[in-house]
Amino acid sequence: MLKKTLLLTLAALACAASALPAQAQAKRRPQFALTYDDGPGQITGDLLALLERRKVKATFFLLGTSARRYPELVKKIHDGGHLIANHTDSHKNWFKIGKGEDREKVLAAEVKKAEDAIVKASGFKPAILRMPNGYDRPWVREAVKKLGYRPANWSYGSDWTKTPEAKMTEEYRKATRAGAVLLLHDGGGKSREKTLRLTEAILDEAGRLGLEPVRLDTLLAGPNPRE
Repeated sequence: MLKKTLLLTLAALACAASALPAQAQAKRRPQFALTYDDGPGQITGDLLALLERRKVKATFFLLGTSARRYPELVKKIHDGGHLIANHTDSHKNWFKIGKGEDREKVLAAEVKKAEDAIVKASGFKPAILRMPNGYDRPWVREAVKKLGYRPANWSYGSDWTKTPEAKMTEEYRKATRAGAVLLLHDGGGKSREKTLRLTEAILDEAGRLGLEPVRLDTLLAGPNPRE
Protein backbone atom coordinates (compact mmCIF):
# COMPACT_ATOMS: atom_id res chain seq x y z
CA MET A 1 0.00 0.00 0.00
CA LEU A 2 2.87 2.33 0.92
CA LYS A 3 4.60 1.57 -2.36
CA LYS A 4 1.42 2.25 -4.34
CA THR A 5 0.88 5.56 -2.51
CA LEU A 6 4.48 6.59 -3.17
CA LEU A 7 4.16 5.80 -6.85
CA LEU A 8 0.93 7.80 -7.09
CA THR A 9 2.57 10.74 -5.30
CA LEU A 10 5.59 10.69 -7.60
CA ALA A 11 3.29 10.51 -10.63
CA ALA A 12 1.31 13.49 -9.38
CA LEU A 13 4.49 15.50 -8.81
CA ALA A 14 5.72 14.61 -12.28
CA CYS A 15 2.47 15.78 -13.82
CA ALA A 16 2.61 19.02 -11.87
CA ALA A 17 6.22 19.62 -12.90
CA SER A 18 5.44 19.00 -16.54
CA ALA A 19 2.53 21.44 -16.36
CA LEU A 20 4.63 24.31 -14.96
CA PRO A 21 6.59 25.12 -18.15
CA ALA A 22 3.35 25.22 -20.15
CA GLN A 23 1.77 27.59 -17.62
CA ALA A 24 4.84 29.79 -17.59
CA GLN A 25 4.91 29.81 -21.36
CA ALA A 26 1.24 30.79 -21.46
CA LYS A 27 2.04 33.79 -19.27
CA ARG A 28 4.87 34.76 -21.60
CA ARG A 29 2.90 34.68 -24.83
CA PRO A 30 4.63 36.79 -27.51
CA GLN A 31 3.10 40.25 -27.54
CA PHE A 32 2.40 43.03 -30.03
CA ALA A 33 0.55 46.33 -29.88
CA LEU A 34 -2.42 47.73 -31.79
CA THR A 35 -2.26 51.53 -31.98
CA TYR A 36 -4.75 54.01 -33.42
CA ASP A 37 -4.02 57.60 -34.46
CA ASP A 38 -5.88 60.88 -35.01
CA GLY A 39 -8.97 60.05 -32.95
CA PRO A 40 -11.34 59.95 -31.41
CA GLY A 41 -13.42 59.84 -34.58
CA GLN A 42 -16.74 58.64 -35.92
CA ILE A 43 -15.83 54.95 -35.75
CA THR A 44 -14.16 55.01 -32.32
CA GLY A 45 -17.31 53.83 -30.55
CA ASP A 46 -17.64 50.85 -32.90
CA LEU A 47 -13.92 50.13 -32.55
CA LEU A 48 -14.16 50.11 -28.76
CA ALA A 49 -17.09 47.69 -28.97
CA LEU A 50 -15.05 45.42 -31.26
CA LEU A 51 -12.05 45.47 -28.92
CA GLU A 52 -14.25 44.75 -25.92
CA ARG A 53 -15.87 41.82 -27.71
CA ARG A 54 -12.42 40.42 -28.57
CA LYS A 55 -11.13 41.15 -25.02
CA VAL A 56 -8.28 43.28 -26.36
CA LYS A 57 -6.57 46.38 -25.02
CA ALA A 58 -5.09 48.89 -27.45
CA THR A 59 -3.40 52.29 -27.50
CA PHE A 60 -5.02 55.47 -28.82
CA PHE A 61 -2.85 58.41 -29.89
CA LEU A 62 -5.30 61.27 -29.60
CA LEU A 63 -5.24 64.69 -31.21
CA GLY A 64 -6.23 67.58 -28.99
CA THR A 65 -8.66 68.84 -31.64
CA SER A 66 -10.38 65.45 -31.72
CA ALA A 67 -10.42 65.14 -27.93
CA ARG A 68 -12.22 68.46 -27.63
CA ARG A 69 -14.72 67.40 -30.27
CA TYR A 70 -15.47 63.99 -28.73
CA PRO A 71 -14.67 64.25 -24.99
CA GLU A 72 -17.14 61.47 -24.16
CA LEU A 73 -15.19 59.08 -26.38
CA VAL A 74 -11.91 60.04 -24.71
CA LYS A 75 -13.41 59.07 -21.37
CA LYS A 76 -14.83 55.87 -22.85
CA ILE A 77 -11.39 54.88 -24.17
CA HIS A 78 -9.85 55.40 -20.74
CA ASP A 79 -12.68 53.71 -18.86
CA GLY A 80 -12.32 50.71 -21.19
CA GLY A 81 -8.79 50.10 -19.92
CA HIS A 82 -7.05 51.25 -23.10
CA LEU A 83 -3.95 53.42 -23.07
CA ILE A 84 -4.31 57.05 -24.12
CA ALA A 85 -1.25 58.70 -25.67
CA ASN A 86 -0.54 62.15 -27.08
CA HIS A 87 -0.47 62.84 -30.84
CA THR A 88 -0.08 66.64 -30.50
CA ASP A 89 -2.95 69.06 -30.83
CA SER A 90 -3.50 69.70 -34.53
CA HIS A 91 -1.36 67.36 -36.67
CA LYS A 92 0.87 70.09 -38.09
CA ASN A 93 3.42 69.58 -40.87
CA TRP A 94 6.59 69.03 -38.87
CA PHE A 95 8.74 68.48 -41.93
CA LYS A 96 8.25 72.20 -42.50
CA ILE A 97 8.04 73.45 -38.90
CA GLY A 98 11.10 71.42 -37.93
CA LYS A 99 13.26 73.77 -40.00
CA GLY A 100 12.21 76.81 -38.00
CA GLU A 101 14.03 78.38 -35.07
CA ASP A 102 10.95 78.24 -32.83
CA ARG A 103 10.27 74.53 -33.46
CA GLU A 104 10.69 73.48 -29.80
CA LYS A 105 8.36 76.24 -28.62
CA VAL A 106 5.71 75.20 -31.16
CA LEU A 107 6.07 71.55 -30.19
CA ALA A 108 5.72 72.31 -26.48
CA ALA A 109 2.54 74.27 -27.15
CA GLU A 110 1.09 71.50 -29.33
CA VAL A 111 1.84 68.80 -26.78
CA LYS A 112 0.53 70.80 -23.82
CA LYS A 113 -2.70 71.81 -25.58
CA ALA A 114 -3.46 68.20 -26.49
CA GLU A 115 -2.55 67.06 -22.98
CA ASP A 116 -4.93 69.59 -21.44
CA ALA A 117 -7.81 68.37 -23.63
CA ILE A 118 -7.11 64.72 -22.76
CA VAL A 119 -6.84 65.39 -19.03
CA LYS A 120 -10.03 67.46 -19.05
CA ALA A 121 -11.98 64.70 -20.78
CA SER A 122 -10.57 61.66 -18.98
CA GLY A 123 -8.58 62.74 -15.94
CA PHE A 124 -5.61 60.84 -17.38
CA LYS A 125 -2.25 62.46 -18.21
CA PRO A 126 -0.54 60.65 -21.11
CA ALA A 127 3.16 59.78 -20.98
CA ILE A 128 3.81 58.52 -24.53
CA LEU A 129 3.83 60.71 -27.62
CA ARG A 130 3.80 59.96 -31.32
CA MET A 131 4.61 62.75 -33.73
CA PRO A 132 2.32 63.33 -36.73
CA ASN A 133 3.46 61.43 -39.82
CA GLY A 134 6.05 59.65 -37.70
CA TYR A 135 8.30 62.70 -37.81
CA ASP A 136 11.51 61.72 -36.03
CA ARG A 137 14.62 63.81 -35.50
CA PRO A 138 17.21 63.93 -32.68
CA TRP A 139 15.93 67.33 -31.58
CA VAL A 140 12.38 65.96 -31.34
CA ARG A 141 13.44 63.07 -29.12
CA GLU A 142 15.25 65.42 -26.76
CA ALA A 143 12.38 67.94 -26.71
CA VAL A 144 9.80 65.23 -26.10
CA LYS A 145 11.75 63.84 -23.15
CA LYS A 146 12.06 67.34 -21.66
CA LEU A 147 8.27 67.55 -21.82
CA GLY A 148 8.02 64.36 -19.78
CA TYR A 149 7.06 62.03 -22.61
CA ARG A 150 8.46 58.91 -24.18
CA PRO A 151 8.53 59.06 -28.01
CA ALA A 152 7.09 56.09 -29.88
CA ASN A 153 6.61 55.24 -33.53
CA TRP A 154 5.43 52.08 -35.29
CA SER A 155 6.77 49.03 -37.11
CA TYR A 156 4.06 48.85 -39.79
CA GLY A 157 1.08 50.83 -41.01
CA SER A 158 -0.51 51.57 -44.38
CA ASP A 159 -4.23 52.25 -43.93
CA TRP A 160 -3.82 55.84 -45.17
CA THR A 161 -2.39 54.73 -48.52
CA LYS A 162 -4.18 53.86 -51.76
CA THR A 163 -3.21 50.19 -51.49
CA PRO A 164 -6.21 47.96 -52.35
CA GLU A 165 -7.85 46.70 -49.17
CA ALA A 166 -7.28 43.01 -49.92
CA LYS A 167 -3.53 43.57 -50.39
CA MET A 168 -3.42 45.90 -47.39
CA THR A 169 -5.10 43.30 -45.20
CA GLU A 170 -2.52 40.71 -46.23
CA GLU A 171 0.31 43.15 -45.46
CA TYR A 172 -1.06 43.80 -42.00
CA ARG A 173 -1.32 40.05 -41.42
CA LYS A 174 2.32 39.58 -42.44
CA ALA A 175 3.37 42.44 -40.15
CA THR A 176 1.60 40.87 -37.16
CA ARG A 177 4.46 39.36 -35.20
CA ALA A 178 6.07 39.49 -31.75
CA GLY A 179 7.19 43.01 -30.85
CA ALA A 180 5.22 44.64 -33.66
CA VAL A 181 3.61 48.05 -33.19
CA LEU A 182 0.85 48.27 -35.77
CA LEU A 183 -0.57 51.64 -36.80
CA LEU A 184 -4.16 52.22 -37.89
CA HIS A 185 -6.46 55.26 -37.75
CA ASP A 186 -9.78 55.77 -36.00
CA GLY A 187 -9.85 59.50 -36.75
CA GLY A 188 -9.12 61.84 -39.65
CA GLY A 189 -9.92 61.08 -43.27
CA LYS A 190 -13.35 60.76 -44.90
CA SER A 191 -14.13 57.23 -43.78
CA ARG A 192 -12.44 54.84 -41.37
CA GLU A 193 -14.77 51.84 -41.60
CA LYS A 194 -11.88 49.92 -43.12
CA THR A 195 -10.09 50.16 -39.78
CA LEU A 196 -12.68 47.88 -38.22
CA ARG A 197 -12.18 45.20 -40.87
CA LEU A 198 -8.39 45.44 -40.67
CA THR A 199 -8.51 45.15 -36.90
CA GLU A 200 -10.59 41.98 -37.13
CA ALA A 201 -8.15 40.49 -39.65
CA ILE A 202 -5.13 41.36 -37.48
CA LEU A 203 -6.71 39.82 -34.39
CA ASP A 204 -7.64 36.67 -36.29
CA GLU A 205 -4.02 36.35 -37.45
CA ALA A 206 -2.72 37.04 -33.94
CA GLY A 207 -4.94 34.27 -32.60
CA ARG A 208 -3.64 31.86 -35.22
CA LEU A 209 -0.04 32.71 -34.29
CA GLY A 210 -0.61 32.66 -30.53
CA LEU A 211 0.24 36.36 -30.14
CA GLU A 212 -1.17 38.53 -27.38
CA PRO A 213 -2.29 42.09 -28.24
CA VAL A 214 -1.33 44.47 -25.42
CA ARG A 215 -1.16 48.16 -24.64
CA LEU A 216 1.96 49.91 -25.85
CA ASP A 217 3.19 50.64 -22.32
CA THR A 218 3.02 46.91 -21.60
CA LEU A 219 4.94 46.06 -24.77
CA LEU A 220 7.62 48.68 -24.10
CA ALA A 221 8.10 47.37 -20.58
CA GLY A 222 8.50 43.77 -21.81
CA PRO A 223 11.66 41.72 -22.35
CA ASN A 224 12.17 43.08 -25.87
CA PRO A 225 11.01 46.74 -25.76
CA ARG A 226 11.07 48.76 -28.92
CA GLU A 227 10.53 52.39 -29.82
